[in-house]
Amino acid sequence: MNLIAHFDEIFLKGNNQKLFIECLKNNLCALFPGTKVKRIEAGLWIENFQEIDIARLALVPGVANFAVAFKCELDIVKITQAVINYNWGIDISTFRIKAERSDKRYPLNSLEIEKKLGSEINIKFGYKVNLKKPDLTIYINIGSEDAIIYGNRYTGAGGLPSGSSGKVMCLLSGGIDSPVAAYKMMCRGAEIELVHFQNQTQVTQEVSQKIMDLTAVLARYHGKIHLHIVPFAEWQKQIVINIPSDYRMLLTRRIMFRIANSIAKKRKCQALITGDSLGQVASQTLENLTAVYQAVDILKLAPLIGENKITITALARQLETLEISNRPYEDCCSLFVAKHPQTKARLMDVQALEKKLDLTTIDKTEYNSYYIGM
Repeated sequence: MNLIAHFDEIFLKGNNQKLFIECLKNNLCALFPGTKVKRIEAGLWIENFQEIDIARLALVPGVANFAVAFKCELDIVKITQAVINYNWGIDISTFRIKAERSDKRYPLNSLEIEKKLGSEINIKFGYKVNLKKPDLTIYINIGSEDAIIYGNRYTGAGGLPSGSSGKVMCLLSGGIDSPVAAYKMMCRGAEIELVHFQNQTQVTQEVSQKIMDLTAVLARYHGKIHLHIVPFAEWQKQIVINIPSDYRMLLTRRIMFRIANSIAKKRKCQALITGDSLGQVASQTLENLTAVYQAVDILKLAPLIGENKITITALARQLETLEISNRPYEDCCSLFVAKHPQTKARLMDVQALEKKLDLTTIDKTEYNSYYIGM
């Protein structure tokens, strides 16, 4: 099948618009092998698309909406025949026609096209006109060479195409929030890499596969992703021996930030991304986030900071990461949740406790890297 796809924010990019469109085209070709993507006046024309991939296309960053479409010659008689002979589906009783002319030299204006086609549709199918909430909207885009015709549109993710806004390093815990945070950054145009800190008390094939599977799902909408897995056993020992239980979570996160920052610099990433949501758990109070984020000077972003768990979970379900995230696995942070954790830690106290840890090996931390596709 063939599709017409549209973008939204890219229109705001002025003279840089072409760069963003080219990035989106390249992403679509990489994500959907065998398709051909071409810039046309009405948007992006996608040929040889597989129907099975429609749900995935709806989650690709940069695509605002899309529809199954076909081309027709510019003659109004042929456009009319094409519209009334097309199978628009079932359970339709109301409709509207929406015509747009990229080429204003066309002999009929948009309103005249709409009236002409609307009358023919009404006669052929008996549909009634409803301009506010029709069952079917038929779009007619008049270009300089041909007309693009399509019906109801699928809603896309919108935003900017991945890879158009720089590269970031996302902390991936294995829980529900962090994959969603990574996806949110993809929709802001970021190329993402992932770093996971492995709980050495639960190193099994199932645990490793969970992290790999989360990465593979995100790759469906992004393209191949670099995943870095950091063995955390030595740090776990240091923290248990030297840090009081109510502060262990905070010190664990500071060490993770330091290691992630070191890897990010090597990988030329410009920011660290977390799945933090303000007040959701004890470590995510304003005081504790301040104490953790101060550990490194790289830009820190938390795209879920103002979201609630219901919204985050709904998006995880849509992305198909939720079921994977719910597989049993106690990550490094979960391991250090105290019965009565600090909720309003003072930075000076956290820094004093951190001096009990040997930070000289941060930049020498070993990790395993993988390049994972869908």
